[in-house]
Formats: sequence, structure tokens, C-alpha cells
Amino acid sequence: MYRKNDAHLQMEMLSSVDALPEKQQRRLEESWAGTFYREFFSRMDEAPYAVLYSEKASRPNIPINVLVSLEYLKAGEGWSDEDMYDAFLFDVQVRYALGYRNLGEGAFELRTVYNFRNRLSEHMQKTGENLLDGTFASVTDAQIAAFGLKTDKLRMDSAQIASNIRSMSRLQLLVEVVQRVHRLLSEEEQARYGADFAPYMQGKSGQYVYRIKYGETGPHIERMGKLMGKLLDELAAGYGKTPVYQILHRVFHEHFVYEGTTLRSKQGHELRASSLQAPDDLEATYRQKAGHSYKGYVMNATETCNPSNPFQLVVDVQAESNITDDSVLLTKALPELVERTDVNELYTDGGYNSPAVDAALAEHEIVQVQSAIRGGQPSDMRLNLADFTIQTAEDGTPTKLTCPGGQTVDVEAEQKPGRLRVHFDPQRCASCPLLGRVCPVQPGKRDLRPLLRFTQEAVAVARRRQRCYLVRASDQNLRSAVESTIRSLKLPFSDDQLPVRGRFRVSCMMIGSAVLTNVRRINRYLNTRTQPGSENGGPNRGRKATTNLRRSCTAFLGLFARLRHSWACYFEKSSTSPSGALKSLLGLPRPLPHHARRLSGTLGTAK
Repeated sequence: MYRKNDAHLQMEMLSSVDALPEKQQRRLEESWAGTFYREFFSRMDEAPYAVLYSEKASRPNIPINVLVSLEYLKAGEGWSDEDMYDAFLFDVQVRYALGYRNLGEGAFELRTVYNFRNRLSEHMQKTGENLLDGTFASVTDAQIAAFGLKTDKLRMDSAQIASNIRSMSRLQLLVEVVQRVHRLLSEEEQARYGADFAPYMQGKSGQYVYRIKYGETGPHIERMGKLMGKLLDELAAGYGKTPVYQILHRVFHEHFVYEGTTLRSKQGHELRASSLQAPDDLEATYRQKAGHSYKGYVMNATETCNPSNPFQLVVDVQAESNITDDSVLLTKALPELVERTDVNELYTDGGYNSPAVDAALAEHEIVQVQSAIRGGQPSDMRLNLADFTIQTAEDGTPTKLTCPGGQTVDVEAEQKPGRLRVHFDPQRCASCPLLGRVCPVQPGKRDLRPLLRFTQEAVAVARRRQRCYLVRASDQNLRSAVESTIRSLKLPFSDDQLPVRGRFRVSCMMIGSAVLTNVRRINRYLNTRTQPGSENGGPNRGRKATTNLRRSCTAFLGLFARLRHSWACYFEKSSTSPSGALKSLLGLPRPLPHHARRLSGTLGTAK
């Protein structure tokens, strides 16, 4: 049963944190833990997660904001599940970030985290909604509003990341799949296929491949294909709906093909990049980029980049199979970015351009500024369309063209859609020193006027190239800093390899890393504001006042508790009156008991 966790909003009068010295309390409050609690944990809305729990009267759920925050902290710190659980139990900073002020409070078993992940995954498979992504978006929007950050300028970049899979050769992958089919069978079926499986069951798949000499894998792959084809035909009735059989079906058709009635293995160039890379991760793909090969996924991050912002925040993180082009990632992210931000300028590198991107950006009136242009570069010895000044209408259609010689002419549409042309004045062109040497304008076949033909797509490329030239000529490059953001997101993971498999889990890990990256940036900004010489005001001013008030209240409550404890001890252990106990507590002279007074008087008389 779903129950909201708001117990952290009303702290206890005395806690384990209050027992710390004032200096340590201040340091804890100003650390990342205090920022995480205020700027993320307290802003989180738990209501969307109610769909994961039963509506019947039953045992209440473990606090959702605690479970979600632990998922983000695990990713942002690069912890294992055991490290995350130990940090939750014993790390004062982690517990402070999650709204706990006493050790031992809110304890639960690690199995609860696993069950919560399963619910998130099942919900994603049923509805296509990633609840962790929704929380990241809503909290980030609230942070942007709280600190008054401008979102009209955004920058974007992508990077390759690997999932937690082994790097298998082609033969090892086939052997691994066959071994899993063998484990799927009953004992009777294993005995019936004993001779077929015998060569592949002597050790693990890697051990089988180790015994094969270099250059002798071809015949082994052919024999594997015949066995897999036989298993597909004979096991379809009993195991056709099982995941292992479906993997067998996929791998067989990715690596083998029938030519008539003859089965042959595909050559290396016939294998697709989307083919299965490991049976434990069905969505990981293969890609070669800049001379390196990658198996896994591509991560795409978008962040604010307005120079007037005191700091920038990551606003969106995507994870797709690594064969996904950057332009596709931009097209997918754009509708949500337009809904959540005021973006009108988008800074990217050369991989984010395509006709689909041009159409989507034009629809939302967003200017794309690229640091480079993908494709062939124009010759420096000839003028190209980017050297002309292009005037366009509101819908992006070119209306006038001005050549480098200063001649402005109207743009005409040809009969074929998307084709455009311009005619220049022959007399002015004849006196132009550029004509015939570097100018692309040539006389027409029937109409001898100088003619230049181009397409609407060429106009879009030319305008991108012009913006690229302006960026290179300026002293400020708004895109370059996104490289460090990508590094920050991948930093918790060794060798850019995540400890999870599957696109959903990879996406959740990268979102968690983005959450902690944002928290660290906010914390750095707030601590800079509190340094001597910095100006007051802003979000930090309220935080400082609240902190001072809480410390004063804590000091008063601590003094009151000590007075109460001392008062109780005097009543319990002393036979004096309450007034005598109060005088002793305050350090005033206290009258002696009756027998002590007698003894004192006797001693005084004797003296």
C-alpha cells in the first residue's frame, strides 16, 4: 500500500546529529549531503510511484523518496549494492541526505531495493514510462526555477558507454547460446541429444574457443549452424515461447542463411551492427567510431549553457543502442526540451545534422549552432553557398541571395520540389574578378544569364556552416564545456563500463549520475556564496538564516535537556528539598542536612 513519506519534514528535538560539535554540524549542513536533502530529496514528488503498489489495505511501503535517492546515489558514486546499503546504514552524510538524523532509523533489508527495481522495470515494460526519468525532470525544473537559471541556450553531446557484458567472439557467442539451450532441456531430452551437445559441454564457452587454433573457426561455425537449425525445428513446439529459444532463433538467423536448401554462415560484412553481442543483454549493439569498436549503448546529455547563469544544470539524459545516430537522439529529445525549457539556440557538434533535424528545429524556431559540419568539406579554392548571404522568410524559405561580389537577386523555385535557382545580371558578373575562377555561377544552356542552382537542403547546410564560421571566429565557444559534463557523468564507472545490463537499467544509472552531478554543482555554488567577500542574498541567504535559527534552538533544547536531567538526578539520589536541589544546581550555598549540622556544631564546640 502506498504511503507518502513526510516524516523528515518535522525533525526530532534531539538527534544523533545534534550531538556533533557545532563546527561539524555546520560542515555537514554545507556538504553535498545538506544540498542533496534540500535541493533534491525535499523536492521529490512520490505520488507518481503509487502505481507500483496495491490499493488494498496492506503493509505500507518503504519510503519511496529514500529508495529513489539510493538508486541515484549508487549511480553517482559508482557503488555496488552492498556499498550502497552499508552507506545507508552507517554513513552519517548519506543518512543526512535522506532525511534521517538518528542512526538505526528507517532500516530495511537490501532485498527491498531489488523488489523496487523489479517494479520499476515491469512498469516500464507495460507503459513505456521511466519513473526515475520523470522524477529527474521534475526536480531539475524546480531547481532551475528556484535559482532563476535561463534555459534559452542549451548544448548537447553524446558518448559511448558499455554494459556489463563479456566481449565474445562469434564462435564463443554461438557456443554460449547452445549451452544455455542444453540447460533448458529436461534430463530425457539431454540424454536424447547427448551426442549433439557433447563437443560443446566440456567446460565453458570460453574454454571451448581457447582450444581452437587461429584460422580454424570456419568449420566449427558451420557445424554450430547445423546443430542450431536442428534444435530450432525440433524444440519449437515445447520451447518456442521461452526466452532461451527466442535467443537461439535470433542468433541463428543473424549468423546463418539458407541458399536454397543449403545452409551457410554469413560472412563478416554480412553481419549487421544490431546483431546480438551477448545473450545477457539483448539491446546492446556493435559500433565502430573513430577507429575504435564499441559494444553497448550511446548516452546523450543536454544541459543549459547561458553565460549569465551562475552555474549550469543537466536537463536531460538519454540512453539508446549505440547504433543510434546523434541526429535521431536530438529529434527524440527535442519535443520534451521544448516543453520544459525556453530553448531557442542549441549548440552541438557535427554529428547532429540531418533533414529531419532541420525540419524539427524549423518547426520550433530553434537555431542550431554546430562546431563542425558532418560530411565533405567545401574546397577553399572555390566559393560555396555558405559564402553567399541568404535571406529567408519566416518559414525558412530563401527569398534573396547576395553574392560575395555584392549583387543581390531574387530566389526562384523550379518545377521540381525543393529545387531553387537564381539569375545574376550578366553585365555586373562580367566585370566581377571572381567569375570563372572561384565563383560557381555559370551561364545557362538556353538562358545565357549567369545561373546558380541549389536545393532547400543545401540552404540549410549553408546556414549551419555560416553559424559554424561565426562560432569559430568568436572568442566564446558555448559548446566546448559539455565535454567535461560528459566526463562527469561517466566518471563513476571504470573504463566507461556500467555494472548493469539492458537499456532501461543503463538509462537509470546515467540519470542517477546526472542527478548527483547537478547536486554537486549547486553545492559548489552555494558554498561559494558563503565565502567571505561574496555578496549576500539569493537562495543561500534563507538557508543561512534557517541554519542559524535551528542551531540556536538546538543549543537551547540541549541546555534544557541537561537541566531536566540534572534536576531528576537530584530528586532521585538526594534527600534534599527541591529548593535545595535547585540551589545546588545553580551553584548557590545549600543548607546542610540536620545530622550534618549537629556534627558541625559539635566539632565547633570542641574546637
